[in-house]
Amino acid sequence: AETEQAMKKVNDLLFKLLLEPAVKITGVLLLLVITLQIFGRTFMSTPPSWTEEMSRFFFLWYSFLACAVTLRAKQHLGLDYFYRKFNPKFRHGLDMVIQILVLVFGAYIAFYGIQLLSIVTRRKAPITGWSMTFFYLVLPIMGVLFVLIALEHLEELVLSHKNAKEGSAE
Repeated sequence: AETEQAMKKVNDLLFKLLLEPAVKITGVLLLLVITLQIFGRTFMSTPPSWTEEMSRFFFLWYSFLACAVTLRAKQHLGLDYFYRKFNPKFRHGLDMVIQILVLVFGAYIAFYGIQLLSIVTRRKAPITGWSMTFFYLVLPIMGVLFVLIALEHLEELVLSHKNAKEGSAE
């Protein structure tokens, strides 16, 4: 019988309902703002001043959130050629170490991202006047997402190892 994967269910909801739509929306907004900026530079004497700041904002959010989507889908850069040369037991151990490192990195980014927010909270973006909190908020969000992804992948690795042991014992 297939074992329930609690983290997978939580992450499925989080990613399908919030994160994937947020990545699509920020990608479209980034494209629109940059298009407006190009239009302004080409056909107007000066482009709208806010487009440069907003394009940076959307690029930052798009990049960091898309990074989490890519990590969860296991579509990030890897060295499959060398990885496939290892025996399955070593690969499993390597996968565990990688996910623990992702977990630690995510916790580090979340922790220090929150500390950074307390520093930038009183600062304003020069053109839009927005609080810099909006710009840097993506860091702790990405950190928490990395932690959730690593926990999901660790749960998957533990369950697959447990199922493999049970299958070989029969």
